[in-house]
Amino acid sequence: MGLKINHIIVLENKEEYIILNETMYNGKKYFLSMGLNKKREVVTNKVVILEEYISGFDTYVSKVVDSELIAILTRMFKAQAKLS
Repeated sequence: MGLKINHIIVLENKEEYIILNETMYNGKKYFLSMGLNKKREVVTNKVVILEEYISGFDTYVSKVVDSELIAILTRMFKAQAKLS
């Protein structure tokens, strides 16, 4: 099924994020996400990029931690924002 923009996801550690944008890079889907507090308000300084993994009918994500990949994806997300 996969994730969609404007959906809220909850990670295993109970952190909540809202999906703001998505992009494809090297055959993988990545999401630009912002953290939410307990009241589900956006925390503007809690921005992460998540990589999607699909296994059967289940969708999983992991935080991107590779600094070079983060830089590439950030440029891609900024370019998408300029086109909007």
